[in-house]
Amino acid sequence: TKKKNIVFLGSPQVAASVLDTLLAASSSPDSAFQVAAVVTQPPAAKNRGRKLLPSAVAQLALERGFPGDLIFTPERAGEESFLSDLKGVKPELCITAAYGNILPQRFLDIPPCGTVNIHPSLLPLYRGAAPVQRALQKQVFPLHILSVPWMQVQ
Repeated sequence: TKKKNIVFLGSPQVAASVLDTLLAASSSPDSAFQVAAVVTQPPAAKNRGRKLLPSAVAQLALERGFPGDLIFTPERAGEESFLSDLKGVKPELCITAAYGNILPQRFLDIPPCGTVNIHPSLLPLYRGAAPVQRALQKQVFPLHILSVPWMQVQ
């Protein structure tokens, strides 16, 4: 049976750990899926030298031997060239974790099984840059480490 294509979208270190888990799971011979492409933020100027560096997700993908031509770094997820590349990958499902870009309906219409947003907090209760920290500060227990809402345009 042919493995189903999934596309992972994420940028910071927390998302890189999700990608690492997906890549490990997809390498199993009995896995039902394969990571067909990775989408992340473009390289950004970091540190004192303001050197352009790839996101943590792009770095991890490259370290794991993921093909560089299947790591997409669009400025915006609605770019026609990016959407065309994404359609070419034929994803069944997209999984996003801290991607940092709004996904337009044209994007959401591509994968037939939809797009899942993996988020390390209680959505929609805690959002923003530090959702886990805010939940801990408010002593929300048990702390859900993962919520998985299906994405849809409102």
